[in-house]
Amino acid sequence: MPENAKKTVLVVESSQTQVRIITDHIESLTYFDTVTASSLDQVEEILETSGEDVFIAVLNLNIKGAPDGEAVDYVLSRKIPCIILTSTYDEKIRNRFIEKNVLDYFNKGNRNGLDDMVDMIRRVHSNSDVKVVVAEDNGTARKIMCKLLERLNFNVFAAEDGAKALEYIRANPDVKLLLTDYEMPELDGFELVAEVRKTHFRDQLAILGVSAHDSGAITAKFLKLGANDFLKKPFEVEEFSWRVTNNLNELDRISSIKDAYSRDPLTGFGNMKTFLEQGRELFDSLSKQERTPVLAAFNVDNLLEINSRFGWDAGSAALKKAAANLEQQSLGWLLSARWDGGFIVLAEDPEVLKNDLVAAQTGFAKSAVGVAGERFKATASFAICKTGENNLDATMSKVVTVLVKMQSIGVDSFRFV
Repeated sequence: MPENAKKTVLVVESSQTQVRIITDHIESLTYFDTVTASSLDQVEEILETSGEDVFIAVLNLNIKGAPDGEAVDYVLSRKIPCIILTSTYDEKIRNRFIEKNVLDYFNKGNRNGLDDMVDMIRRVHSNSDVKVVVAEDNGTARKIMCKLLERLNFNVFAAEDGAKALEYIRANPDVKLLLTDYEMPELDGFELVAEVRKTHFRDQLAILGVSAHDSGAITAKFLKLGANDFLKKPFEVEEFSWRVTNNLNELDRISSIKDAYSRDPLTGFGNMKTFLEQGRELFDSLSKQERTPVLAAFNVDNLLEINSRFGWDAGSAALKKAAANLEQQSLGWLLSARWDGGFIVLAEDPEVLKNDLVAAQTGFAKSAVGVAGERFKATASFAICKTGENNLDATMSKVVTVLVKMQSIGVDSFRFV
């Protein structure tokens, strides 16, 4: 994700209790920042002054100055995707805002609803990196599906037949989702699915068969040939969005299961066992090529004090928040892992790594950590060893020893070793 990618969620809610619940839920489960408003005037002021940082909005329909959803209309006019939080379900209101391209409705009084809301926010933010192919010979249907996918922030390629869709997938093997109609010229949906499955397994690329035919045989054949799911036309907007999102979430879950043995379950970073196995070999290889390995240790400051003041879940929450900020800067790193109170990073360029870690350190210090209704801020310190020792283990001991001494003196600090 680019360093300057938008990462602020606008929360519009008149109840301060609900604001706290919603923002805590978002910030505890993601690295996103939140900004809040309780009136239409505040919404307008925020988007006028700092709207360039907001990538999505979560809104209550009834707030001061906008008793009938006018705030939603205003936010949508600024080309910002909207999620509605409501305590009641009203079919008339639902139809009104679905037609306006609101992403979805969630129940703010339900924990599962809040979890689904956060999942939607996370998915919309990450979807810009996800390539989706729509194979549909009907121009109107193709346009509708593409519009719905683009609203969810996907990178969409439209194909008017199966042959063009297959050509694009072969040229872009990182495509994650294919939506394909049944009846198409050149290559129909069944033939397209069969061809795609020769190179992409179900856990690599999800396929959603689509057809207006009211026939169970078509659904069954799509699934037998390798489709992950099926959607009958015409469809409801929510059904389309949920099937697309759920199939991509399933790919993510499968990937997570495969990675579980090598990753820290709390932060998603590599675990030390895998880091040492891969890192020792990588360190030695770089040294033999006369390329100096650079190793950094990045720790949350005063972790024991955080646990003592806010409960022992707080330290875990702080580590997760630190991990999320580090992840945003990790593009050029060779290897990284979680260890005790922090993280280890192996890279090559000490100045680039310093800039990456300063950005993560600054982002972490600015963002609040939420746990059990409490919100607090924390800091982190890091050290970088750029001279190199004879092996990875000796270099790790050196940089960690220096960092521990630094943290005993002060916080929010940095040092080259």
